[in-house]
Amino acid sequence: MKKFTCIECGRGAEELYRDFGGGNLKISHCDHCEQVVDKYVEFDPVLVLLDALLHKPQAYRHILLNSGIQFHWRLAVICLLCDAYIKWAHLKSADTTDTQHHMGFYALEWDFYIMFLLATTELAVFLGCCMLLLQFSRKALLSPSVRFSSVVRALLLSSFGKLLVIPAVIWGETNSTVYLGLTQLFVFTCNSLAMRVTLDSRQDVSCGLVALCLLVQYLTSLSLHKLLHIPT
Repeated sequence: MKKFTCIECGRGAEELYRDFGGGNLKISHCDHCEQVVDKYVEFDPVLVLLDALLHKPQAYRHILLNSGIQFHWRLAVICLLCDAYIKWAHLKSADTTDTQHHMGFYALEWDFYIMFLLATTELAVFLGCCMLLLQFSRKALLSPSVRFSSVVRALLLSSFGKLLVIPAVIWGETNSTVYLGLTQLFVFTCNSLAMRVTLDSRQDVSCGLVALCLLVQYLTSLSLHKLLHIPT
């Protein structure tokens, strides 16, 4: 099994570049498409992020298959905090009780911690559903070279769009249905592209997989809201 992946054609590659010593490097070319295996090894991370925002598969292949980035769990915690804040803000907007909003009050606001647990449960259901679907259709969707840990990593890293909640907080748009809907749509498209790249599958297959997992997550969320008597 080859260690790297050509970002242009998706085929395996032995190396991204060759080091001749003394700071002399030569970028490797793919044996199949004859393009540069990974042009992003020379790019600034900001440019890579911009291409990821533009949904370029090459950028996703670099990030998910060639870069070796391992901070996905830390990113997941930050995204969970963003999710919890939006849920908490929605809950507070439905509460007519006038309270003083300051940092000490936020720290003692137990509802926020409940929302964090709810967001964590929803993420666990989403990932668990994806793993079950891949397990049941392992021969059709999951090649022997793809591990479940790689799929989880891809889904967590491609959920970076949830950080768009931060400007929503700054602009006071935490209750904007349009803004939050567009954010969720962006995360959906990012997750779908990440699955397409990781599984090397068709776009409709990856979109269907993510959509089904999100549906299960949504139904679970509704059930938990009713169980805990939380306004939806």
